[in-house]
Order: sequence, then C-alpha cells, then structure tokens
Amino acid sequence: PAAAPCACPPGTTRVGAAPPDDTACWCEGPDAWGRPRRQGPARTWYDDGSPWVEESWVDGKRDGLHLERHRNGRLAIEGRYAAGLRQGRWRWWTEDGQLEEEATFSAGVNDGSFAAWYPSGRRRTEGRYCGGAQCGTWITWGEDGAEAGRVDYEVPRREP
Repeated sequence: PAAAPCACPPGTTRVGAAPPDDTACWCEGPDAWGRPRRQGPARTWYDDGSPWVEESWVDGKRDGLHLERHRNGRLAIEGRYAAGLRQGRWRWWTEDGQLEEEATFSAGVNDGSFAAWYPSGRRRTEGRYCGGAQCGTWITWGEDGAEAGRVDYEVPRREP
C-alpha cells in the first residue's frame, strides 16, 4: 500500500510527496515576511518506501514528537523537540530492538539522567548531567555485570 502523505494544517501547502512519487513531504506556510517555512508534519521514507523519520514543525523549528526508524522498521530514536531544541527523555535503540541509550534534555542540553546498555541488555553506564556537564556519581559496568568504575563529579549549584 502507498504511504500516507503529510496532512497539512490550514494555511499551509504540502511540499514533496509520499512514496512511490518521492521520499519526503512536509508542510510550508509563510513567515511574517512571506517566505516559506516548515509548519506542521514532515515525513521521510527510505528508498524502498519504508518509513524513516516522522516529526512536526512549528514556525520553522522542530516541535513535538520525533520518531526515527531503522530500515527494518524498528524504532531507532524517540524524543521530543520544543522550539527546535531537544526536550525531555530521548531514547536510542539498536537495529535488533535493544535499548542502547536513554538521556534527558532541557532546552537542547543534556540535563538529567543518562543510561546506556550493552547489546546483551546489561547496563553499561549510568549517571546524570547538570546543564550539559557530567555531575554526581557515574558508574560503568563490564559486560559481565561487574562494576568497572565509579567517578564522582561536582554537582554545580544553579543560580536562583
């Protein structure tokens, strides 16, 4: 079956097309000067027509849920944008569906928990970021599950 095209909001125009006619479509609306900018959903497909990226745009910036798939259809990346910047929890998976990394962002900067896993599913690293810098205790484990190292980083004080 043919892929669903981008359903554009009122006042915007669809650019590109879904497979088999093209491999990308997005919506554009005029900015305050009448120049085109992305506004609404955008989709990209692999050359075989399978879905690759689904995202949304507001005022020319990524905004909302972002999904990226591997060629085999499994989820590769899931996260959210707010005004063009990564926001909240982001997750990355391997092609076989194993969760590989999970990180938290605030206004596009690593800020919060971080975790990574080996392909076996065993945890590899856990820690946290404070405003883009590693902070607090970070622990790394070997593939055998034994703790391989621990580092304590300074926790910066936030300005009021």
